[in-house]
Amino acid sequence: MISPWSFQLASYMLRKLRRMYLTIDGWESNLRFSAAHFIPSHTKCSRLHGHDYAVSVTVFGSQEKEFLIDFLDLKKYVEDIITPLDHRVLVPGKGDSIRREFTEDQCRITYGGKSMMFWREDVYLLDAESSSSEDMASFLADQLHAKLRNYRKITKLEVCIEEGPGMGACAEKSVQHG
Repeated sequence: MISPWSFQLASYMLRKLRRMYLTIDGWESNLRFSAAHFIPSHTKCSRLHGHDYAVSVTVFGSQEKEFLIDFLDLKKYVEDIITPLDHRVLVPGKGDSIRREFTEDQCRITYGGKSMMFWREDVYLLDAESSSSEDMASFLADQLHAKLRNYRKITKLEVCIEEGPGMGACAEKSVQHG
């Protein structure tokens, strides 16, 4: 049975915690990168092509004191994730539709009767089934989740990646605290 004192304390705590979110716009905050990719299952997008991407992030939670999270910390986490993708060929690391062969300094990608050779340093192997905006948003959300696990006030995050202004995909993820 809940005592009246426990109920009053819980009610007070709920009023003190302010549920909110904060967001960082990738275009405005320069959370951008340029990369080439291909999507083997799509006629037009199976050709190697590139985009100037922007990554926007929203985190949700309860404000207890000054910050849910410092903007500069959140921006740095996103920069740490996207910097290795910049000026690379994004190759899906999962799935059977693409054959990947690595030598010491080269990478051969084969799919749909096509074969492309890249310098290994120019390739970023994504932990995803494809390099679509949807799969990249999920990949980035997973990466950011790993960095935010110790932020107890954050309960959910959303990561959006745009291939150009107004065209992109978002992925949400509940934050499981470690």
